[in-house]
Amino acid sequence: MNQACLSAISPPELEKPAASSRSLRIPSDLSAFQVLCDFDGTITKTDVTDAILEAFALPAFREWQCRWERGEITSRECMARQVELIRADRATLIQFSADLPIDEGIVTLNQQCAERGIPLMIVSDGLDLIIEAVLRRRGLSHIPVISNRLVWNGNGLPSLSFPSASPDCWIGAGTCKCAVAASGGFSLKETVYIGDGRSDRCISTVAQQVFAKGKLREWCDLQGVACEPFETLTDVTERLFR
Repeated sequence: MNQACLSAISPPELEKPAASSRSLRIPSDLSAFQVLCDFDGTITKTDVTDAILEAFALPAFREWQCRWERGEITSRECMARQVELIRADRATLIQFSADLPIDEGIVTLNQQCAERGIPLMIVSDGLDLIIEAVLRRRGLSHIPVISNRLVWNGNGLPSLSFPSASPDCWIGAGTCKCAVAASGGFSLKETVYIGDGRSDRCISTVAQQVFAKGKLREWCDLQGVACEPFETLTDVTERLFR
C-alpha cells in the first residue's frame, strides 16, 4: 500500500458503536455457527493480490490503488482496473502463488471445525485462481471459497468478474462478505469472522464474533467495533474451541 495514499484515508463513522468485546460470547452450541475467514494476509502471510500486482502488473496499477485509497473509486473498480494491467498467463500466476507462505494454523482450524460439524468458508475479495492454487498445494481444496473470478479473454488478457458483489455493500467490495454470510442458512449473528484488512470492515460491524489483526484491528479499535485481536490462526482456534 502506498503510504502517501493511506495518510489521506479517514475511516467512515459508524452510526452506533458495537458492543464491548466482553459482551461477545459464543454460545456453547457451536454447531449452530459458521466460521468465515479472509484469505489475503489472513491465511497467507502476505497479501497475495498485492504481490502479484507488484510482480506482473504494469506500473499504472499504483495509480488505481491511490484513487481507491483516497475514496474516489470502489474496491471493485480498483481491482478490475488493476487486474487488466497484469501481464502473465494462468500457469505463471499459479506457479508464483502456490508456494507463498501460509499461516499453518488454517490446518488446525479446518480440523477443529470439521470435527464439530461447523461450516468453515473462505470469503475473499481476492482472486479465485490464486486461492485455489494455494489451497490445492496444501491439501485444503475441500474448503469452500467465495471470491472474485479471474478470466482471460481471447487476446490473452485477464479480467475480473464479481459473482458475489452487492449494490448494498457500503465498502464497494467485489465480494460482499455480509451478503455471503447471510446466504448459507445462517444469520450474521451466527457468524464468526476472521480477517485483517479493509474488505473485512463491513462484516466486522455485524458478525457475532470477530477476530482481527493488522489494519482491521486498528480500524476496529478506532471505530469502537468489538473484536478479539490475534496474530495466528492457531490463536483463533485455541480461543474458539477452548
